[in-house]
Amino acid sequence: MDNSTLLNGVRVIELASYIAAPACGRLLADWGADVIKIEPPSGDVWHNWGPSLATPCTDEENPLWDLINPNKRAISLNLKRPEGQEVLRDLLKDVDVLLTNSRPDTLEEMGFGYESLKKEFPGLIYAIVTGFGEKGPEADRPGFDVVAFWARSGFMVDLVKPDEYPLYSPAGFGDLAVGNTLFGGICAALFNRYRTGKGDRISISLYGTAIWMSSLLITSTQERYANKFPKTRAEGNPIAIPYKCKDGEWIIIALLNHDKHWAPFCRAMGREDLLTDERFQKREALHKHKKELIPILEETFAKRDSAEWVARLRAEDVVHERLQHYREVSKDEQALVNDFVIEGVMPNGSKAMFPNTPLRFSEHTAQPFKRGPFLGEHTKQILDDLGYSTEKIDELVKAKVLVAR
Repeated sequence: MDNSTLLNGVRVIELASYIAAPACGRLLADWGADVIKIEPPSGDVWHNWGPSLATPCTDEENPLWDLINPNKRAISLNLKRPEGQEVLRDLLKDVDVLLTNSRPDTLEEMGFGYESLKKEFPGLIYAIVTGFGEKGPEADRPGFDVVAFWARSGFMVDLVKPDEYPLYSPAGFGDLAVGNTLFGGICAALFNRYRTGKGDRISISLYGTAIWMSSLLITSTQERYANKFPKTRAEGNPIAIPYKCKDGEWIIIALLNHDKHWAPFCRAMGREDLLTDERFQKREALHKHKKELIPILEETFAKRDSAEWVARLRAEDVVHERLQHYREVSKDEQALVNDFVIEGVMPNGSKAMFPNTPLRFSEHTAQPFKRGPFLGEHTKQILDDLGYSTEKIDELVKAKVLVAR
């Protein structure tokens, strides 16, 4: 298979910081697009985020930066200066996609709003990420993953037990969901431009994505249906909740087809007596008596270690999983053999495991993992490609319009 030629020839300007839009840029770069990341002279704040998650953030080793920004080129521009804005306009002359999470009003003030650019670049695909959407009284609010995705959607207070401390939101989860979704939108827009020659404007928000991701819960909790959250354990689905094993680890089961799965599950549990118990023979009866079933299963699971339960449940082909810890995933054989996690080498020679983007094609492989760019690492190369002379580049560097390494 070829290292990806799927998006070869597609050029992307990534005028974005943190995770959501840059995660989309990573997907585009993985599949062959030339992604040029534009940073201010001070750099994307994400360069320095490592200590928040107990990782280093130096040029020699910066795994969180490398995770979101591999296979990109980087240029550092001071867009507060007219000269910097002129460089960006020159870059846009040969660009297919502008990917940004900058505030729309800021872009408009600099002359880089969609309507302005559409007149000059009718084939441009303009993709923008916001916190809360582009309409309404909160359209201009800043929004990070934890605020616009986790807090506003209901995740943090409704997916815990009543009166329990709010859910500790997984870092970057909402950002990556936005990046994945936007990647699909950009590819669709590129296909439409191939057919029609016309560009488009794509907008996605953290809040809107969170609503879609939690749509089953939001639909069922409206007044018409009145499903209630948060729930106590006793109010949960007894055949789709975790149970604690003898060794302190947890197993979750997912018996979505009662008629098919109940008998093999009872055999795996060594509880064939439940097969003749009228309280649990039918799905409707089981849910009516769920407060009686949960303690029965809790007591049974507590008698064996998790490894033994995994073996017994697998033997009966029961859908289940041990609740794995984050620290285990980078060593998980299933993850390794499928390249769900891959090894990356950092500038200091250290090696670390990095989660990989999830798409797989039969005729193409993603670009080999290459660390994220240093601040201004490719400034001279990119401007040289645009025809800027060495003297002009040096002049802009001295004027603090550019940062170049």
